[in-house]
Amino acid sequence: MHPSFSLKIGSQIYSGHELVSVVQENRFDYEEEWIKAIALFLQQWFNEEDDILVHTSGSTGKPQVIRLSKIKMKISAAMTCDYFDLKPVDKALLCLSADNIAGRMMLVRAIERGLNLIAVNPIGCPLSSITEKVKFSAMVPIQVQNCMMKNCLNKTDKLLIGGGAVSDKMQEKLKELPVKCYSSYGMTETMSHVAIKKLSGKDASDWYEGLKDISFTLDDRGCLQIDALSLGVEKLQTNDLCELRGNHHFKWLGRLDFVINSGGVKVSPEPLEKSLSPYLPLPFFISGIPNEKLGEQVVLFIEALSAEQIPVHNIQDIFLEWPKYQRPKAIYYLHEFAYTSSGKIDRNGSKTKKRYHI
Repeated sequence: MHPSFSLKIGSQIYSGHELVSVVQENRFDYEEEWIKAIALFLQQWFNEEDDILVHTSGSTGKPQVIRLSKIKMKISAAMTCDYFDLKPVDKALLCLSADNIAGRMMLVRAIERGLNLIAVNPIGCPLSSITEKVKFSAMVPIQVQNCMMKNCLNKTDKLLIGGGAVSDKMQEKLKELPVKCYSSYGMTETMSHVAIKKLSGKDASDWYEGLKDISFTLDDRGCLQIDALSLGVEKLQTNDLCELRGNHHFKWLGRLDFVINSGGVKVSPEPLEKSLSPYLPLPFFISGIPNEKLGEQVVLFIEALSAEQIPVHNIQDIFLEWPKYQRPKAIYYLHEFAYTSSGKIDRNGSKTKKRYHI
């Protein structure tokens, strides 16, 4: 543990050594679940075990419980701190749940690099609850959206966005702000991100760049394989369809397990969703449902309380710009989608819920 590390929760600031005592003596206030998640992780981190037990999200297969080496997690933390030029006593914001790898790795980075970490409730607009400016923050897209609506993104110098796709509309708005914005690619098995894409500035790009000593290949399906030997990761197989440039850069195209096979033609929904997102200000996804003639037919699912909320004519105008085989054959709305523990839409779970045809 770096001697400069501190953790601020509410008005209480703990030095690293104070925090170890508080955690070991179980003196944390557990009334709020997000604080409890921090305490439970720190109990694991400061114990005598060499590994941490974590649940994977399913990026590389079925969700499962795996062990992560604390030594490898420290190496991953150092790679991120080096990439973003984070130094001891720099202020960083923890606004992601410590139940998940992204929030846990923010804690590890702070502990190992000596950051002054400010922890806030990971809901709503996290930057609105702090008064000081921070050098580094990591958020999911919905948090970024909330902060943009409240005009408080200028409270962070560098912003890393992960856990979901960044829409074209959001990226265009981010380019107008004096904040260095990045998108991350990673998963639990790689101890958070292994590649970064710049979203703002003159060098904004569609291509992810691997962190130091991390390389990529494609399998015969066109899915990404990850080699990060310093993290103990070798030929980690994903279901992410990608385009490769050399062995250090890739462009993400979509998930193989989301591909729709409609009449023998494969339709990848993510590019279509990206095209539609500026015109549909509601949670939605495109997926396939069984069809006797086609095998699967392309369908649009929208989260809404009523059909009146949905700009149907705008959507249908966009559909006309797409090739016929990509156009959704039906539009359904659900009152509420199913979501994963990390806040992503659970497509398969949502499709089993009651839906209404438009």
